[in-house]
Amino acid sequence: MAWNYCLLLLSLDKLNLNQELRVEERMSNFRDRTESNTDKVLLIGVTGGTGGNVVKGFLEQGVTNLRVITREIDLNRPTLAKLNNAGVELVKANLDDKTSLIAAFAGISAVYCHATSADSAKIDPLEVERARRVAQAAKQAEIKHFVYNSAGGADRNSGIPRIEQKYQVEEILKEAGLPTTMLRACLFMEEFWKKYTRPSIIKGSFPFSIQPDKPLHLITTKDMGRVAAYVIKHPTKYIGQEIELAGDVLTPKQMAEAFSQAQGLKVVHKETPAWIFLLLLQKELFDLIQWYRKKGYQADVQRLREEFPGLLTTFSEFLAETHWSNAELTYESLRSH
Repeated sequence: MAWNYCLLLLSLDKLNLNQELRVEERMSNFRDRTESNTDKVLLIGVTGGTGGNVVKGFLEQGVTNLRVITREIDLNRPTLAKLNNAGVELVKANLDDKTSLIAAFAGISAVYCHATSADSAKIDPLEVERARRVAQAAKQAEIKHFVYNSAGGADRNSGIPRIEQKYQVEEILKEAGLPTTMLRACLFMEEFWKKYTRPSIIKGSFPFSIQPDKPLHLITTKDMGRVAAYVIKHPTKYIGQEIELAGDVLTPKQMAEAFSQAQGLKVVHKETPAWIFLLLLQKELFDLIQWYRKKGYQADVQRLREEFPGLLTTFSEFLAETHWSNAELTYESLRSH
């Protein structure tokens, strides 16, 4: 039994060494990019929700040679029309169809994967299978740099299925031997624009089931695009890195103050009891809230601002940029902003 175990360890060491050599070989042939570089970058999962803001982040960083995957090239959709007008190449592909994926990866040097599932209240069990197809297509195309939008806390045994599933995707990408950078996003600021939060806040009440003085780390989707573009332009520095990403860290009490200043109406944080979500049969949301309350994110915002100067947005800046004070605007308005 012992010698079988030793053979297994030797085999694993050899496998890991071969994967490391393949990554190093690609990196040795891969220069840092500049804004004028013509290498094409493929963006995955940026056509729904606020994904258009991710693309804006890339464009702001001068990474303009972009290809975006979409299931249907329908220019009547505002998001796709804006991407097309910005000079972004749209390619029809489906994450459930390996053949179309392989075609979409043709001529691609680097990838940013924002998501392999839709932004929904329920976990998509297909997220992992789609990630496997994406990893296979990327490996076949010999992608030089793969940047993945993961989740803060993914590496800390959170016990939260949604976060754990992101970590599964990370492992799939690594096992494929891809040169990766994991950007582990904290809570997106855009979440507060959704219909279960914004209407109440606009009226002066901020119901949030987290302690008033518990720090919460926040990031915007545009900043995800900015940072992803930056690390893609500097692959030799960032390949192999795993970065928990946030642009600001505030307590709910401080967030209420920011809302008050933004909309000119006093907003009060109300710590709603988490057990309400159990009554509403929202076990996953209850568990996530408990994780926020007891553990939470660990991003070092000060260090991140030094690492990525000018690329990260504060919460107050986000509220101003998105015109939070305009009560007529909705999450759908934000998507087309």
